[in-house]
Amino acid sequence: ELDYDIDWSISGYPFLTPEGELVAAAQQAIKQHTGLTTSLETTGGTSDGRFIAPTGAQVLELGPVNESIHKLNEHVNTRELDQLSEIYQSILDNLLS
Repeated sequence: ELDYDIDWSISGYPFLTPEGELVAAAQQAIKQHTGLTTSLETTGGTSDGRFIAPTGAQVLELGPVNESIHKLNEHVNTRELDQLSEIYQSILDNLLS
């Protein structure tokens, strides 16, 4: 029999940014450049967004599709980077117009 105590703390809680100005701007930009209709989800790994979300800021994670992320020979298609750059620009345009 093993008797033990464990002390631990959670350093970052999961989050889901509710629909709002940032989400709408991103969804509009993604649709414009890809033709895809998006939805909010929490799949994927962890990110620094979990530390920013508690401040009340809208947090959105949007990056290239990457099946090799954090693995040997990590890579991304350069066409996706070009398209992603256009999406980011459109998000800013949508927010600032």
